[in-house]
Amino acid sequence: MQRNNEKVNVLLVDDLPENLLALEAVLGDMNYNLIRAYSGEESLKCLLKNEFAVILLDVQMPGLNGFETAQIIKSRKKTKDNPIIFKTVISMPENVDTGYFVGAIDYIFKPDVLNSKIEGFSFINQNNKGLEAQTALVLEKTHDLEKSNQELSDITLQLRRTEALAKIVRDTSMDTIITYNETFDILTVNPAVKRMFGYEESELIGEKLRKLIPDLLLAEEFGHEVDKRFEVTGLRNDESIFPAEIQLGMVHLEDHVIYACTVRDISELKQQREALEHQALHDSLTSLPNRILLYDRLEQGILLAKNERNPLSLILIDLDHFKTINDTLGHHYGDLMLKEVGSRLSDLVRVTDTVARLGGDEFVVFLPMTSQEQTLEMANKIISAIEQPFILNNHILSIRLSQGIVFFPDHGENVETLMKRADIAMYTAKRTDREYSIFSTDLDTHTIEQLSLLSDLRDTLVHDKLILYYQPQMDMKTKKVVGVEVLSRWIHPLQGYIPPDIFIPMAEQNGLMKKLTLWVLEKALHQSKKWCEEGLNLHISVNLSASDLQDFHLPDNVQRILYKYNIDPKTLTLEITESLIMSDPVRAMETLKHLSSMGIKLSIDDFGTGYSSLAYLKNLSVDEIKVDKSFVMDMTEDKNNEIIVRTIINLAHNLGLRVVAEGIEQKGVWNKLVDLECDIAQGYFLCAPASAESFYNWYIERELF
Repeated sequence: MQRNNEKVNVLLVDDLPENLLALEAVLGDMNYNLIRAYSGEESLKCLLKNEFAVILLDVQMPGLNGFETAQIIKSRKKTKDNPIIFKTVISMPENVDTGYFVGAIDYIFKPDVLNSKIEGFSFINQNNKGLEAQTALVLEKTHDLEKSNQELSDITLQLRRTEALAKIVRDTSMDTIITYNETFDILTVNPAVKRMFGYEESELIGEKLRKLIPDLLLAEEFGHEVDKRFEVTGLRNDESIFPAEIQLGMVHLEDHVIYACTVRDISELKQQREALEHQALHDSLTSLPNRILLYDRLEQGILLAKNERNPLSLILIDLDHFKTINDTLGHHYGDLMLKEVGSRLSDLVRVTDTVARLGGDEFVVFLPMTSQEQTLEMANKIISAIEQPFILNNHILSIRLSQGIVFFPDHGENVETLMKRADIAMYTAKRTDREYSIFSTDLDTHTIEQLSLLSDLRDTLVHDKLILYYQPQMDMKTKKVVGVEVLSRWIHPLQGYIPPDIFIPMAEQNGLMKKLTLWVLEKALHQSKKWCEEGLNLHISVNLSASDLQDFHLPDNVQRILYKYNIDPKTLTLEITESLIMSDPVRAMETLKHLSSMGIKLSIDDFGTGYSSLAYLKNLSVDEIKVDKSFVMDMTEDKNNEIIVRTIINLAHNLGLRVVAEGIEQKGVWNKLVDLECDIAQGYFLCAPASAESFYNWYIERELF
């Protein structure tokens, strides 16, 4: 080992300065760093500060002598390995033994051997330092190696886990996963390929990708675009095909590119999409095109007819008195008839024609590239087909129809105009008791306006354009608002406000009343739920019509809406007039008893203006009588009206019924009704009918102030 040129520390310990000078003189030419200590105590302090290759320690010193000092040096962990040489002129054996006992490694009696001994220990010290440095380096490298080994072990474990997870995903995936190279040679496939394509994995390795996806030229068609989805056709082993969706991935391995292709069978998904599309565009009962699909075909047909100057025509069909079948035999027979009508119409038309059901008992036959003469021939064929008897579950039924016919471009150049005028022509046929009517501008202006208004009413109901107003009803004793009467309002986009006494009879006469009543109940009870959530608990009163009382399904529909909005039936009051009851007392009583059994309150509206129904009043579960406003409004000026009102109130109270007076417009009338002990008040004196928002604001302001 080469000697290190770095100076080493040598500690010289002696209480006599001259002795220290002598030692320095002897060792001065050597490459040592000589440090003095004049006592044993001072040497111990030096040892705390520095490291020494060797300690030259005098035996005879005041204080701590050499032996004591050596004993302390050897007892300390930091200094126990320092070599100690005793320097003495006394060579007594017992002293030498004591020196070796306390830890000395040598004795010097003559200065002439000092250099050689110091040089030897210096060399050993330097070697030890080199060994320690090398040992430390080895330990550091060993630690680094152990750390690297642990990291490698962790990476290996993680890689195994990743490979295991990848294998699970690959082996259990419902999708086929294929890897291939730039020349479309298949490298690997997962087990799903057996289920999807009918091949064993081993049969495909090395084969071209087009064996599974024949129309897929990825490099040319898609340019190996990754992360994009493409719809392709898959080819099974049995040569059957199926729609598939693929997505590509790519990785660079050394000088090669490997592609991964995930293949998903979308046969079921496409079937679901087609079913949803069919459902959205077709009538669920007859499977005929619905209004949406019809309008789309009409728009396309009109565009084509304009470009090629071809005629087209439209026949709107309505079944006369179809509601009677529903009411007498039930909706099951009505549905069977509608299906049969759709089937008979479909049998009459060409492939290029369209038969659609708009809803209810209305059908449309769209005839592209058809002359007026051909259209009339079709109308007569329709009459012959539909007026043939229907045999439905051993019932033989007959029905007539009304048809409205329009021609393009004579009667309109867009879908809306043609449909509206077909509607007018159809109702003209119905009104004049003819089997079909062709639209004509020569029709009576009033008739056209009425039919146009009816068409608009139908559209309004379909598109939810009516609005509801609410008029408060007040307890005359507590002066608290306890309920509201729901009133329909129609704001026509062109004609403005249409009074209820115009559009309500129109709806009743043309089979729209059921739809209107259910719409009112739906909206009113939904509003009631909102008010309840805001802490406003009110009775809701809704008017029924004659056709409503003949509807066997009315109680079920009312119950459904109550359940939908979680409304207590006791908070709903249904108002009926005397004349409605008298039109068919048996049917009306049956429906009313069913509604009453559900907990719904019943009210006789406009009492005193209809037929004598007192005989039925005692048999009906009526809760309330509403005095007609014609008696109430001027009862303070007309003594007879006052007597009638008093009589009705007394009669109702004797029967245990609550009395509502409507049409209160003056304070004097209010005061007189208080004297007569009327229960509930309603009229402009309290508040005019208002929208839901306006009524709520009025109610809150009244309650606060």
